[in-house]
Amino acid sequence: MKTLPSSFSRRRAGRVLSAALFAALLPAAAAPAAEPAFRAGAHAIDVTPTELPVRVAGSIRETWREKVTDRLHSRALVLDDGTTKLVIVAVDTCLMDREMLDSAKAMAAKATGIPAANMLISATHAHSAPAVMGCHGTEPHLDYRAFLTKRIAEGVIQAHANLRRAVIGWGSSDCADYVFCRRWKMKPGTAFSIPFTDAETNLAQMNPGNGNQNKLHPLGPADPAVTVLAVKAADGSPLAVLANYSTHYAGAPDISSDYFGVFAGEMAKRLNVEGRTPAFVGMVSNGASGDANCSDFSLPKRNKYDRFIVAGAVADAAQRAMEKMTYHDWVPLAAAESLNSFRIRKPTAAEVAEAQAFLDKNVKGRPIKTWEEDYARETVLLNEWPDSHELRLQALRIGDFGVAAAPCELYGVTGLEIKEASPLKLTMVVGLANGYSGYLPPPDQFQYGGYTTWRARTSMLEHQAEPKIRKELNRLLGKTAAASPPQQ
Repeated sequence: MKTLPSSFSRRRAGRVLSAALFAALLPAAAAPAAEPAFRAGAHAIDVTPTELPVRVAGSIRETWREKVTDRLHSRALVLDDGTTKLVIVAVDTCLMDREMLDSAKAMAAKATGIPAANMLISATHAHSAPAVMGCHGTEPHLDYRAFLTKRIAEGVIQAHANLRRAVIGWGSSDCADYVFCRRWKMKPGTAFSIPFTDAETNLAQMNPGNGNQNKLHPLGPADPAVTVLAVKAADGSPLAVLANYSTHYAGAPDISSDYFGVFAGEMAKRLNVEGRTPAFVGMVSNGASGDANCSDFSLPKRNKYDRFIVAGAVADAAQRAMEKMTYHDWVPLAAAESLNSFRIRKPTAAEVAEAQAFLDKNVKGRPIKTWEEDYARETVLLNEWPDSHELRLQALRIGDFGVAAAPCELYGVTGLEIKEASPLKLTMVVGLANGYSGYLPPPDQFQYGGYTTWRARTSMLEHQAEPKIRKELNRLLGKTAAASPPQQ
């Protein structure tokens, strides 16, 4: 790929004729067009529930919370190269389905004129936020879902209204201290197992525990990179910092934005932009964290972390990346997306009948309490789904920086392979984006079984979905990389 100039500037240094003489020699109608101006705008809108208590997502059991530990936000960044506009949004929530996000995009597109195809909206995956879609034993709050959908759109609209001349840079720095593969291969017969899944055997266990003598080794790599996109106003004042990290979440009590929200405040403090109007926006998107979290199970005891420690470490890495950045006063923008259909791993009639009989005998309509009850219920619910599932894949280009987005919980190896194959110099991989389509195990992981492979609404795509999705994301990245910059 041809390397663009580091500044992507449209200035004509070293002209033989002065600008004035050159203009005088041309007919008035042929005067050169003005140089394109790069602009950016950001906004964080409060999306904390106004009615309590609420069910929070992130558990197989229905879980209610009535206390707000810290506020939830939808954080939006809008970029404009003079011809193309892009939108990137990170929402403090666990999961959002495609129907909900398509609705939010339609509202924002109508108000701003930005095509919905140029908008990327992802969930941070905070397990301490109200449920807006059905997942395991938790049903959604439909009123809050409607509220959140509207607020996401309003945040984009305000970020668009905040557009101003800006410069932009990107970089990456590792933070290996809080991202580890949580899927471990176990000694035969020792992995946690339950009925009502489609696993032929279980050799993998999620979160096996530090003192578990039956664990053998992790079943994949974790991606330690903190990938960063940073935007400054033309006067050099920080506008927004978008970081991406591939750990699941840190954990937080009650209703909370987890480390994602703490990072936002921490960056504002470190950059000395607290209380500024319009406000600086710090944001974190979730990377390829489907098989990763903060716990290092190779240690004899639990490593120390919480949402403050993780946010501080990610902020450290973001600052290291920013110290080495080159900022550009203009970059070309491009977007590409596609809809892709995959087979769903449906249960057999016999499996459905067995699961329903179990529920009729043991659950009888009450909320589920155990893993066995949960997967019996998932078997019955998944049977009601169609035989195929359509999902949206997306790529964005910002100069030599790429963003690959999928509505799945990607494994670390998938994110690393997407980055390695990307035609752009640096690529950020965003999971839980533009919908939710469950875990995405690489084909070789199904032989080990374990939670992230077990058939459910959160893990239901065909066994060969991962290589197909990975290939399509890199095709989309290539399409954006091939896009020509606007004519001068």
